[in-house]
Amino acid sequence: MSGFGYDVLGFGSGAGVAPPEVDDEFNRVAFLSHFDGANNGDNKAFDDGSASNHTITAAGNVTQGSFGPFARPDGEWSFNNAASENNTFNVTSHDNFDMTNPFTIEGWIFLSEVGVNTLLFGRENNYWMTQDYQGIGGASGKFGFHSFNNGNSWVSINASAATVANTWYFLQATYVGTTVTFYINGVSQGTASVGSPSSNTDKPFYVLSMSNTTYVGNASNVRLSSVARSTSLPTAKFTSDSDTELLVCQSNRFVDNGPDGHTITTTAGASVSAFGPFLTDAAYDPAVNGASVHLDGAGDSISAASSADFAFGTGDFTVEFWVYQKEVKNYTIYFDNRTSNNQATLELYQSSNGAFDLYINATSHAFTPPSVLNRWAHFAISRASSTTKLFVDGVQYLSFSDSTDYVCPNRFYVGRLSISDLYHLNGYMSDFRLVKGTAVYTSAFTPPTAPLTAITNTKLLLNMANGQAINSAAQNNMTLIGGAKISTGQAKFGDTSMYFDGASDHAKFQNTQIGAGDFTIECWVFCLGSTYDKGVWDNHTSSGSSDGLTLTRITEQQFRLFGTGELIRSGNFTITNTWVNVTVVRSSGTLNLFVNGVSQGTTSFTTNLNSAADFVIGGGRYAGDPTTGAIDAYVDEFRISHMARYTSNFTVSDEPFPNQGQV
Repeated sequence: MSGFGYDVLGFGSGAGVAPPEVDDEFNRVAFLSHFDGANNGDNKAFDDGSASNHTITAAGNVTQGSFGPFARPDGEWSFNNAASENNTFNVTSHDNFDMTNPFTIEGWIFLSEVGVNTLLFGRENNYWMTQDYQGIGGASGKFGFHSFNNGNSWVSINASAATVANTWYFLQATYVGTTVTFYINGVSQGTASVGSPSSNTDKPFYVLSMSNTTYVGNASNVRLSSVARSTSLPTAKFTSDSDTELLVCQSNRFVDNGPDGHTITTTAGASVSAFGPFLTDAAYDPAVNGASVHLDGAGDSISAASSADFAFGTGDFTVEFWVYQKEVKNYTIYFDNRTSNNQATLELYQSSNGAFDLYINATSHAFTPPSVLNRWAHFAISRASSTTKLFVDGVQYLSFSDSTDYVCPNRFYVGRLSISDLYHLNGYMSDFRLVKGTAVYTSAFTPPTAPLTAITNTKLLLNMANGQAINSAAQNNMTLIGGAKISTGQAKFGDTSMYFDGASDHAKFQNTQIGAGDFTIECWVFCLGSTYDKGVWDNHTSSGSSDGLTLTRITEQQFRLFGTGELIRSGNFTITNTWVNVTVVRSSGTLNLFVNGVSQGTTSFTTNLNSAADFVIGGGRYAGDPTTGAIDAYVDEFRISHMARYTSNFTVSDEPFPNQGQV
């Protein structure tokens, strides 16, 4: 059976076929779901893509979705700081970082908060791009280039316009002779003579952070070069060449793609993100972009019954998978199938101090790879001719003699201990493949660049691609709670929508860092029943907290937008048993509620929507519990954009939202 189960909205190409609709702001879409899937479909039905077709059992609120290691092509990812908590991304100092020779420093920046005074990218105490310190030089809230010279004097070039949150900017500075020119989106902001800059190399290169402060936002394709580069606005990822000194923030893991391959150091709040500056040229396709399962660390797991397929005997084998771990805690189990400690089985885990162990027959094999926290990491364990090796990201970390006659005494669990229901993984896992009889990897290799397939001797293949309610922007996975499911009962577009029964049903996904900037949240809703004050969506941390908004059906005929109190209430509409478009927009600090494209009122609203809680669809956090505010309704075409798409009355589209940015 195929490991790919999504029914994805897409369009063909060729003679006589209209090109797909595009959204030239698709690189600012954080969430998009058409809720197109099989009737009664959810995100918990797993398919084993091997010929063995093992039955897979899901426990807890496991959910499949579109965020995987190939969600974006390599080179189009970004680095994200989720909160101003001294999260750092830095590269150890290096001779080429002295910047006394001609150079170019450049990269893409997207800030969800504006006004913090710190580094965007560059070396601390030499050159850097930063927002000007507020109140100094009359350039508060603007990008700038700054240099601190040997003579203890500052040289600054400030932008001509204020920085706008939730906007991608391309920033670049070139240094030729003694002159630096600073560019924003390819437009010069001015020049300055830097004289004789400092050449000491004892400071790291930072991105979105300094030694004690960070920005909230994303950075992508940050490059340092030993030559003055072209100043035109790039439309594609950077590639490395002989003039590249550093090339970071563009892969699904923390890696320097430059020729020197510098080591990158991060802290817990730093993460790899599939949110990037470049417009996609194709709709999300799980066969190309892959998928994953999200496990919440509190009871989630998947498993298959004990089988001879998982008993390797004394022969060759390979176990591999991708993981994006969100927490280091008191043991994290990646896979296990023991009934007791001293059995001839494999168990891979991480302990609370961050140490890793491949545990075989009561024997530990410890290893220390780079941190796997908040980035995609590829693990592979292979035995060839009685030698077992373990690889992380294609790099070998273990090699030992292994004549174990492997058995399978218990269910094969992914994401928890097999002996008892403990030590669950908090994070994402993708492409779990078990091959019996073949050592796929015997020496260092380049990690896979596409979803895995059922090669010869594959006995288990979990591509995690059978979810029915997905984010077509591939930023995260959506968890369906209660009986929330895809339904043919109603549909605004296509044949299906998401159904919530008004009892315990809701959906949730990782919040989208709307921040303090412009945004648009829009959807179609078909209300049922006669219960009111129920949530269409909510992104508060808890009931009445000051970090979120709730859209509710407040009466038989009205919607209400609620923050810490009522913000906007709509006029009267027929909203029961009919499809209604409800759109919330913030533009330059003004909040607007639209029903069927008609404004229902505005209010000033500059709150930083920085909730760390999951975004909820189909419920509101009344008493902190989305089930208390669960709505009885169908929802279709849900989109969140980091921009104000509408600032006045508009004609609501009669087509589904586009799935890509360009043709």
